[in-house]
Amino acid sequence: MAAAPFRPPWFGNRGVQVLAVGALLYVLVQLVRQLVDGQWGEAFLSFAWGVLFGYALVESLRFRRQQDAARDEPAPPGD
Repeated sequence: MAAAPFRPPWFGNRGVQVLAVGALLYVLVQLVRQLVDGQWGEAFLSFAWGVLFGYALVESLRFRRQQDAARDEPAPPGD
């Protein structure tokens, strides 16, 4: 298995997830509008941005779950 990528602690923040959802929704609306208008180049760029924001959202949710699981694990007994 590959090494886990480095993620800063703030990456699992709810604010990052809200921003990613907002950006993803905006890009999807733009994608549909551009497809209807026949602007294929701009639609492809919107699709690429959608993939990027979707990936950021999924990774942020995954990292949040890892942080929550690590916090819920019992601490080892002290000396």
